[in-house]
Amino acid sequence: MVLTPRGFTLLEVMISITVFSIVFTSAAGMFSSVQYAWQKQKNSADSLRETQWAMELMINEIRRAEAGSVIVSVGGDRIRFQIDPNGDGNPPFRQIEYRRQGTVLNRRWRNAGGGGWTNPYQETANYLAALPPFSSGSGLVTITLDVTKGSVNYVLTSRVRPRN
Repeated sequence: MVLTPRGFTLLEVMISITVFSIVFTSAAGMFSSVQYAWQKQKNSADSLRETQWAMELMINEIRRAEAGSVIVSVGGDRIRFQIDPNGDGNPPFRQIEYRRQGTVLNRRWRNAGGGGWTNPYQETANYLAALPPFSSGSGLVTITLDVTKGSVNYVLTSRVRPRN
């Protein structure tokens, strides 16, 4: 009498489970590695985009500044200037200040010609390294944002001439 097998032996089941476990573990490890790399790249791109936005904001405001009103602090951690928000040459003028405090660059403003700073500092950029962000000379303002977030470092530099 000939027996026909109708199932799997215990050895076949154990081998298939082992092979499946090896394949699954490899795939899970690869997925985790890809996800980590993607998240790191996303954080890096977000940091660069935020820094570029802060740089563009400062460039646009300094370009609108009255040339004689631009004051850069001795250490380069602060810049203050005056702009004409509606561009008509008549008051009210607005005074704007950027100030680095630790690793954070903050911005505040007030109507020029009176009173204290009614608007509190607002965070403009974060994760700044030790370089002073502002310097001036020859009628130009140099902005340097040295941003380090995690293991990624960006240095954005721009030179701006107040136009008014």
